[in-house]
Amino acid sequence: MVDPAGMGISGVGPVGPSLPAQAGKGARAGEAGGPSFREILLDSIREVNHLQKEADTAIQGLAAGTVDDVAGVFTAVEKAGLAFRTLMEVRNKLVDAYQELMRMRV
Repeated sequence: MVDPAGMGISGVGPVGPSLPAQAGKGARAGEAGGPSFREILLDSIREVNHLQKEADTAIQGLAAGTVDDVAGVFTAVEKAGLAFRTLMEVRNKLVDAYQELMRMRV
């Protein structure tokens, strides 16, 4: 049985971005030493893109008949969908916060 999305008990982990090995790398003077918001956001976008590609590959493998693990394909698709919906909610909250700031400046 082929595992197209790399799923498995040992392969399950958080959907969010992984922290870099050197957390303070590139930090400006006076910052807390962790990754910047920009870096976290970009890492999240990259992770969602990666999960989408994995799901697409799994679906193509299932359609071509090279994959017989339907549960693994379903898990990959759901994981990608959840990550995308979460990222969209973060985006919506950021837009709402920006609009609120613009209203306060008037």
